[in-house]
Amino acid sequence: MAANKPLTPAEYYKKLSKEDRDAVIDLENRKPIDFIPTGSWILNSIIGDGTLTGKPGGFPRGHIVEVFGDESSGKTTSLFSVCKQAQDLGGVAVLVDFEYTFHPEYAKRLGLNLKNLIIMQPKHFQHGARLIKDALAMRPMIIAVDSVSAMTPREFYEGAVDDTGRIGLQAQLMSTFLQYITKFLQESNTCLAFSNQLRSVIKKSKWDTGPEEESSGGRALKFYSSVRLKFKKGTVEKVDSISKFTGKKDKDPINVTVKVTAVKNKIDKPYMTAPLFIKFGEGFDNISSIIELAINTGVIKKAGATYSFQDGEKEAFKTTGKQQLWKTLNENGQLFSKLRENLVIREDEKAREEYKNEDEKTDDIEDLLGNVSEKFIEKKNSKTQEPEDD
Repeated sequence: MAANKPLTPAEYYKKLSKEDRDAVIDLENRKPIDFIPTGSWILNSIIGDGTLTGKPGGFPRGHIVEVFGDESSGKTTSLFSVCKQAQDLGGVAVLVDFEYTFHPEYAKRLGLNLKNLIIMQPKHFQHGARLIKDALAMRPMIIAVDSVSAMTPREFYEGAVDDTGRIGLQAQLMSTFLQYITKFLQESNTCLAFSNQLRSVIKKSKWDTGPEEESSGGRALKFYSSVRLKFKKGTVEKVDSISKFTGKKDKDPINVTVKVTAVKNKIDKPYMTAPLFIKFGEGFDNISSIIELAINTGVIKKAGATYSFQDGEKEAFKTTGKQQLWKTLNENGQLFSKLRENLVIREDEKAREEYKNEDEKTDDIEDLLGNVSEKFIEKKNSKTQEPEDD
């Protein structure tokens, strides 16, 4: 008996039901990724635009982004900035404030239109998950969640789990929620962005060679995120001032330099890193960020307090002092663009070594099934009620 002739792809496609056809990706007609600019050329370039050519992109719509790192390192500022850019593009921005720390005046200083900003303050994890799912009906450009650490399960408030159980339950809830919400993000073309904190890892023994710190919320967020940006706080610049309390000389912080690294990037090149300059109360300072990167990579030559930039065989500028350099670039857009064209975002080899195996670690698939809260509590209670051996 002759073997059946194999179907061609076109014949196979015709035999499928409508539901199955929708599951088959047509690469020729597939829509390219839409990006929301971050408000920072540096940050856009670290993420890329998906072409692997070093062109700036932004937060990818239809995907999950995690911004994590040190406290006061600009995580919330970055989310606010992306929300502002989404509004400028005519899109809807949603802020899910689990921390209950939203400050309208600060948001306004960063340029957010509060009349067109949807702000939610959920009571607990499950409440927030439902609000996020329902918000997708608006097809927002971005839903920004601040923060993962504050996404406390309802069972903790009800006393069903203690603080130790809260951490495990939150991780399992996050795993289930992300698996559920991912397909809806694609349909609504929405970027779901989380801010997250780092917490110290308690070593079980002196031979434990694992990481010293990790982001909260379990392993699922690392797995489902298309982009993970690590913010490492650097130098804080302070200026002389007079204390309002003591009347004595004091120093007020005015800005901070943050090292940003894409420790995971499924959109473009991973492990790209660069300095990001943030002014307190104002947000990203693009000019200072580019000056910092240009000096670090040798594009701007520094000799004492003198800064110069060579455009080919021609000296484009030579100034004394950073303030004068900032003023020069701010007043000459063409010169600023020329300098930017010469910049290269480099790879962080240390980050590649530290995070290269991260995608291989995720929660068991069994944790994604059923009612997670009930299963977790049932398992925990059964352990406490086990009879002791005679």
